[in-house]
Amino acid sequence: MDTPRTSYVVTKENPGSELSAEIAAALAASSIVFQQSDKAYSTLLLTRATQVFAFADQYRGSYNTSIGAGACPFYCDFSGYMDELIWGASWLYKATKAAGYWKYVKDNIHYLESNTVLRNINGDPVPFVGGDSTEFGWDCKHAGINILVSQWVMTDPAESNPFVPKADQLICSILPESPAPKSVTFSPGGLLFKAGYCNLQHTTSLSFLLLVYSQYLKGANRTIYCGNNVVLGPANLVDFTRKQVDYILGNNPLGMSYMVGYGTKFPQRVHHRASVVPSMDNHPQLMKCHDGDQYFKSEAPNQNLLVGAVIGGPAENDTFEDSRYNPGQSEPVTYNNAPFVGVLAFFKDLEILQMSILVMSSSSSKQPLRLLMVAVGMLAMAAVVSSAVQHNYADALSKSILFFEGQRSGRLPHTQRMKWRKDSALRDGLDVNMDLTGGYYDAGDNVKFNFPMAFSTTMLSWSVIEFRKSMGSELPHALEAIRWGTDYLLKCTSVRDSVVAVVGDPSGDHTCWQRPEDMTTPRTSYIVTTQKPGSEVAAEIAAALAASSMVFRRSDNAYSRSLLKRARQVFAFANKYRGSYNDSIGSGACPFYCDISGYKDELIWGAAWLCKATKSPKYWNYVKQNTMNSVSHVVLRKVEGQAVAYYGGDVTEFGWDAKHAGINVLVSKWLMRHPAAESNPFIAKANGFICSILPESPTPKSVTYSPGGLLFKPGSSNLQHTTALSFLLLVYARYMTAASKVVNCGNNVVVKPARLVEFTKGQVDYILGSNPNRMSYMVGYGTRFPQKIHHRGSVIPSMDKLPQHMQCHEADMYFKAQTPDPNFLIGAVVGGPAEDDTFEDSRYNVAQSEPTTYINAPLVGVLAHFKSPSF
Repeated sequence: MDTPRTSYVVTKENPGSELSAEIAAALAASSIVFQQSDKAYSTLLLTRATQVFAFADQYRGSYNTSIGAGACPFYCDFSGYMDELIWGASWLYKATKAAGYWKYVKDNIHYLESNTVLRNINGDPVPFVGGDSTEFGWDCKHAGINILVSQWVMTDPAESNPFVPKADQLICSILPESPAPKSVTFSPGGLLFKAGYCNLQHTTSLSFLLLVYSQYLKGANRTIYCGNNVVLGPANLVDFTRKQVDYILGNNPLGMSYMVGYGTKFPQRVHHRASVVPSMDNHPQLMKCHDGDQYFKSEAPNQNLLVGAVIGGPAENDTFEDSRYNPGQSEPVTYNNAPFVGVLAFFKDLEILQMSILVMSSSSSKQPLRLLMVAVGMLAMAAVVSSAVQHNYADALSKSILFFEGQRSGRLPHTQRMKWRKDSALRDGLDVNMDLTGGYYDAGDNVKFNFPMAFSTTMLSWSVIEFRKSMGSELPHALEAIRWGTDYLLKCTSVRDSVVAVVGDPSGDHTCWQRPEDMTTPRTSYIVTTQKPGSEVAAEIAAALAASSMVFRRSDNAYSRSLLKRARQVFAFANKYRGSYNDSIGSGACPFYCDISGYKDELIWGAAWLCKATKSPKYWNYVKQNTMNSVSHVVLRKVEGQAVAYYGGDVTEFGWDAKHAGINVLVSKWLMRHPAAESNPFIAKANGFICSILPESPTPKSVTYSPGGLLFKPGSSNLQHTTALSFLLLVYARYMTAASKVVNCGNNVVVKPARLVEFTKGQVDYILGSNPNRMSYMVGYGTRFPQKIHHRGSVIPSMDKLPQHMQCHEADMYFKAQTPDPNFLIGAVVGGPAEDDTFEDSRYNVAQSEPTTYINAPLVGVLAHFKSPSF
């Protein structure tokens, strides 16, 4: 540069309140960011913020007047400086919690209550009615103030006005489905537009506000009413924001990314001096004022890629001119990228996030100080929002595995870590002259239901198969949990052509509230045989044994071979002697674990696992032939004790009863690179499963969502669906990554693996406490978790505290008590909240408060991945 480097300074005689107050906001916001990592620096930032704000407020005036050509016509402040003063005070209150700043905001907010706000449109001040609710950017802070403040006033009616109503108005003025007057328009391809220059500044800034507000709504368990029965929840805002982001990144009519360096088609001729002119490395000699004009006028792509730069973007008809002569479309600015950082952090695409931050370091020297402070402030706000809740996935993983020790039946080993549990059910199997000790109690009762137990073992094994490397020091505990199940299942299948299906009389057990160590109820053994078959329970056990054989192949090959051999035998029995255990063992299965969906899905599931474990073509042929011939589009599910038909269930259903979606995902790993003829119907159905879940997909949904964003399916114990389906999504994302595949859901909705990972993380985080109740649904994780779970061993004082034997109803007093459980079943994930996000911490509410092994089992793999990402 050989142009003058004039410094324009505002003083008490020549004030610039908008500039000073924006700098104060940036320093206050960034002080929050560095509070934990660099306390001294954070304190310095906050001290300076208070000083600069005091200066801005005491010596009021606009920098337009004070520095003249230093501000105008480039960055004239058209909206006035009061919005920056209130914005700065809001950030200082957030950073300090000093009541004086909050009082300042409330006392001065009336200055912004004019419905008309001036904006710079091509150099002219243009009035915008309703701008006090809808305007936000480097000049106007109005909507940003309302969103920021709403976090701490949303649930306080006395303080919420006018902030929350105006924040709601912003949302209703943007989302297309709202009947309210619009503050934006949309291109034919769906891009948000506001009048003026460099449109993507509005897209990124408003998308950021919508995303932040969605999190505040979620935390307060609120929705927005826009009129005409249009109610918007957090998920609506997230979906809208994602579509704007995806448009910027290439899901648009031109198939073009508007971020330099992202994707295969992006702007090549951005209006940026350093990017256009050869670098010092390639052209070290000094260049005078107009020496670089030849490069500007050239039609060639820029010499230096300004990677991560988000430019001004397309016109309102979705056209784009990749030309340096069109700065409105081709010029990048820091205030495009700054809010985009937070949005990308939320959607968790690390590659794009890194690029969006990288560009900031390339542009800082060019920007006027006021604009740089806007960018710094937005980056700080993005950091504050995106880092609000950081979960300890390693701790959650450890506890989710520990839970299984609390469910153990039989003689406990010396390695038992959950010490309040003792030996129990040591005479199981005596009624049939077998040793049936061991295994797991399925939930809060003392029955061993082998159908869901085998499914839990399969899912634990699949978790290790996929995420072994992510488990770290928890791997031995995971293997021990699997082996506790498989040792027992080997006992249950030790007599040829028969399988033990249940141990313990379910009706008698559910009548009594007893510790497992005290049981006086009948320990009846229910067995399926050649005359009284039970294909679903036998095939699920075969699946569990086959899956676990793969787990132990490295560490104990002899045990692995014995598991696989037994899996083959049990599967042959299940297939040869077909029938449902519902009919064969009656009350041993129903009404507790009736097989509503039929047994054919388990036969295919078992064959699929045997194919995976053995690579034998006969099992793969079995899967293909029986999938084509046997699987109906209609699947029955048990909902509130009734069999309910679900059309499309062959695509969407998965759990201890229905294996359909699991089959498609499992086999997709070895089919994903095959021609479509070979992979059909498995890949197509797996893709359909994905599209039926993600909110942004236009296809019919197989799930609903709570206002706080939790996935729901009808029936009790909802978190069994959340964890099982989240596991499938994460595994499918892994397979997609390996095969470089995406899922096309229609209407330009293309799902990448990163989206499935981000969705799954959102579900996991909800379970761990990022929900409207700010409550973890895993016992012992976090500071607030269920205290009164429906679980006999947890509710009744342990043998250590109360060693005397207790008869059937002697412990009823503990069930009825309002006090917390005396024994924490660490790691237990309970049934979870209702569909409106409410939760009743009560032993009487079984659907919400009872833990089960098949809730935890798939969560183990998911937590392992987020502890140490595996792809």
